[in-house]
Amino acid sequence: MYLSISFLISYKKNILSILMFLVYLFLPILIYSLKIVTKPFSSTYKFKGNFYWKIGRTNDFLKKDLKRILFDDFPICIYRDDRGILNAVSDICMHRGASLSRGKILNNNCLQCPYHGWEYKSGLIENIPGCPGIKNNFGIPSFLIEERYGDVFLCPTFDTNSKVGIYPEVPIYVPPEAKNKDFTKISGVKQIHRPFSLITENVLDIMHISYVHSFGNSLAPVPFEVEYDKINDYSGKTTFYYTAGPTSMSSLIGGATYVKVENEFHLPDTTVTRVFAGNIIKTIVTNSYPIGKNESILHFDLYRNFLVNPIFDPIFHIQMDITLKEDIRILNGIYDNYIKGFMNTKYDVTQLKYRESWNRNYIDEEKYKLKNNTKNKI
Repeated sequence: MYLSISFLISYKKNILSILMFLVYLFLPILIYSLKIVTKPFSSTYKFKGNFYWKIGRTNDFLKKDLKRILFDDFPICIYRDDRGILNAVSDICMHRGASLSRGKILNNNCLQCPYHGWEYKSGLIENIPGCPGIKNNFGIPSFLIEERYGDVFLCPTFDTNSKVGIYPEVPIYVPPEAKNKDFTKISGVKQIHRPFSLITENVLDIMHISYVHSFGNSLAPVPFEVEYDKINDYSGKTTFYYTAGPTSMSSLIGGATYVKVENEFHLPDTTVTRVFAGNIIKTIVTNSYPIGKNESILHFDLYRNFLVNPIFDPIFHIQMDITLKEDIRILNGIYDNYIKGFMNTKYDVTQLKYRESWNRNYIDEEKYKLKNNTKNKI
């Protein structure tokens, strides 16, 4: 009887050992045979759209330096590995939801979670401590990220690992001044408690200049010869003239009585204000992206072909600081429920064309599925 029980116990242990060995042997094969899965999934594409957004500058992201940004409330970890390659992945570890941007970059260029040491390479699992042989077939979302002329652009709506999401169709815009050695540049960034679309439309507003800004001409505030031109499906430009303010640089340095202005938009968030006063040209480029509800990050670049010596940079930083404070004071006084307003005039043409272009090119998940289903039927 004792021998029978011992044999039975030994038999069950052997069967269990065999089963565990088979699971250990075939589990990696089973996982590798499946489609790559990334987590978190449903919240990754909460922000819809098919665009690249400027999120910073090349020198903001140093090698092995982990940065966390929010894009429409979704946390993204951005880092440059030892090879100098930028990576953008979900900041949420798929194990226990720890912030990966609090971890570190290992010598093998893996991003290591600070909580339990899980290692990710371009978002895919490379190593789980104590679980060898399971890697490269699942992980966290990894996003498209590009660099252009010292700026960094992110598309947060397409996961390059699972190939799920909305691929960007709108090209990245680079102003010609960025390629022109006759221009020098200052840059800055500011967090603003307003929606990005309101910030963008404010820059495109041609009537607010003389009423809001100290460099405007309150005696002759109305622009003239206003003309709108479509640049392409994603961009538009309004050209207009106005009388230079007596304390403006256009008047004091350029000696101009009248100023020519080109006001452009380039989807999703780029504005270009190019001011011509005599032989001097000043161009202000802005980009703003949503970090949360009613909260945005604004990047600006001011290009100029005059006073190009760096010793003059502080003057232009002060000017931009004053300009932004004047804008923010007005934007903070706009009621959230009435941002779109009730009426329009001919001077609102640029904002209206921006909205029109946005609505025409903006793709959410429903439009994306409909578009793909139509293609498949054809």
